[in-house]
Amino acid sequence: MKKKFFLFLFFATLLFGEKFQLLFEGNLHVKSSELYESLDLSEPSFYEFYKEKPSIDERTLDLIIQTLKEYYKTRGFFGAEIASKKEDSNIVLTIKENEPIIIKHISNHAELDFNGVIPFKVGDFFDSNKFTQSKKDIRHLYANHSYCNASVDAKAWIDIEKNEAYVHYESKKNQECRFGNIEIITPKNIDKEIVRSIVPIRKDMEFSSQSITKSYEELYAYEGVSKAIIDTEVAKENQVNATVSIIQNENPLRFEFGVGASSDEGAMTSIGLLHRNFLGDLKTLSLKSKVAQIKQNVVLNFDMPLTNRNFTGFETGYENEQFLGFKEYKFFSTLYLKQKKDNHILKESIVFDQTKTYESDDEALFPLNRLFIISPKLEYAYDTRDKILDPSSGYFVKAEIMGSQNSAISDATYYKFKTSGGTIHSLDNTILALRAEYGTLKLTDGALPTSYRFFAGGMHSNRGYGYRKIGPVNSLGDPLGFDSIMEATAELRFKVYGDFGGVVFNDNSFVGESSAPNYANGYHSAGFGIRYKTPIGPIAVDIGCDIKDPLEQYAIHFHIGELF
Repeated sequence: MKKKFFLFLFFATLLFGEKFQLLFEGNLHVKSSELYESLDLSEPSFYEFYKEKPSIDERTLDLIIQTLKEYYKTRGFFGAEIASKKEDSNIVLTIKENEPIIIKHISNHAELDFNGVIPFKVGDFFDSNKFTQSKKDIRHLYANHSYCNASVDAKAWIDIEKNEAYVHYESKKNQECRFGNIEIITPKNIDKEIVRSIVPIRKDMEFSSQSITKSYEELYAYEGVSKAIIDTEVAKENQVNATVSIIQNENPLRFEFGVGASSDEGAMTSIGLLHRNFLGDLKTLSLKSKVAQIKQNVVLNFDMPLTNRNFTGFETGYENEQFLGFKEYKFFSTLYLKQKKDNHILKESIVFDQTKTYESDDEALFPLNRLFIISPKLEYAYDTRDKILDPSSGYFVKAEIMGSQNSAISDATYYKFKTSGGTIHSLDNTILALRAEYGTLKLTDGALPTSYRFFAGGMHSNRGYGYRKIGPVNSLGDPLGFDSIMEATAELRFKVYGDFGGVVFNDNSFVGESSAPNYANGYHSAGFGIRYKTPIGPIAVDIGCDIKDPLEQYAIHFHIGELF
């Protein structure tokens, strides 16, 4: 009882003791934010200028200094010295890092090439956290190659007198593994076969930790899933049994509200209501609306997963959009059937589109008409990117074709084809990203809304120009759009400091008034951008200019997430 009383008295004293802001100086190789984090303190971000630095009680100072010394050891600074001083309402810790432990030699004996996984090279500072993580990464690499029972041994010898480290890795593959029994555990109102269809792991397929990760991604893509757990167990003969358990959201209804802005659409507000498990089996029903400066819409969407990785659903709504030279509103509906296999997605749909053009600046170019188009549409996608908003590796291919026949129920005979592809490669601390897009439109009978044509310029197109401002214009300066387009982009993304990154880019656009672009006359721009990493993707600002006339033709763009 007496011990409990003294503990209570100690913590009560800390609670009501005088607080001092904690500051650091002399830390050349370890950022202050990392030092705060090692103490379970949080340093305000650069935009949180209204917040003060973390505060501590002076009586915990000895414990804080000892904790920081131990942290410096993990970063390779075994001889770090830390002294404290008071300055008004601050406690300043003066850090003398001294000489770090330098990696002198690295050796490895492995049956797989995992040099890209080892986080060190000779001459680097030794970091025990990275060393510990590297052993996990090596096991993960073997698991990605179907070796669930790989043996991994790693050792590090530290010479404190010479400030040198010697690192050795040794590993063995053992036998390949395959998935065995896949058990599915679900709530009563979710069919087990639906979940079995969603996850990509199958009995007798090669074991891979990547397929486990992919299964989590597929399950969490359904907002009706509150929690997913995939337990694995290595059974006899290198067979990996898996148990997939999901827990549904107790409150399936969710209200959504958001505000934002981009250089293409301007300020925007979105609002929506989503049922995440409508009538069970992970079906979703949503009603959402977005109001931006150039586009406003309201959309009702229904999506239903089927067995064997098939999906069906519909989308219907209203949209009003302001183009340069005219405005347009439309009522639209889409019925679709979709199949997914590994990274492949095939989607067949039929699109109903009733469009009205109004407030035209040039009725000869932008006729005031009301058109109804029914178009079968086929889409294909293959995507191996590791992340959507901030990818660091992988590639993608997308293609779609749609068209219609002029008849009593459709006002045009046409076809429209679009395809795009890209690849993303990590090169040390930089990322090389390449993308190309091609599109062609052919109208042979009837009339199409002007919005069916291609437009270029803007953050998702050519960043040396404003949104939809590339190409020939009428007497009022309104872009006419094109029947064909070819665009190519190259980006080099790199880290700058902390959560800040940078990018240099080159955008190229070729457009045409026929079914093929005019490659003799292109629009070429170059520029640079700034990225700030956030949980929802990087905040991006890009400045681009036309290579031929950079002082006269330039544009500034801002958005969230990498463009591809």
